[in-house]
Amino acid sequence: MNLVLRIAEVIAPVSFQNYHLKVVEGHGGVYIQAEYHEPDIYTLVNEKQYTRKWLISPLMTDSEIIQTCFKLCLTSMEHKTREGFQYKGARIFGPHFDVEDLVKLCKEGKENGGGRK
Repeated sequence: MNLVLRIAEVIAPVSFQNYHLKVVEGHGGVYIQAEYHEPDIYTLVNEKQYTRKWLISPLMTDSEIIQTCFKLCLTSMEHKTREGFQYKGARIFGPHFDVEDLVKLCKEGKENGGGRK
């Protein structure tokens, strides 16, 4: 059986909130991704949102595929929590920081609270 069809059959019974799980083949592999509608955290415009892509190995068992769907949902909730959590009006644990900006922050001596306990 084609891998995309097999995965689609395995995940068909999965439901979570208003998420629509889909199986996509591309970029050299097969992955699962969810779509849902929700206001954008910055613009507040209700639009289609996407989770990250979760690569599926052809060797994965059905249980591993379902566990990956569960991890997809958990990671998406963590992402939303990071977007919503604020300290002094700032999203200090936000998921949208550029990794190079974080490296710069660490190298400027701000790592570990800048030496504060």
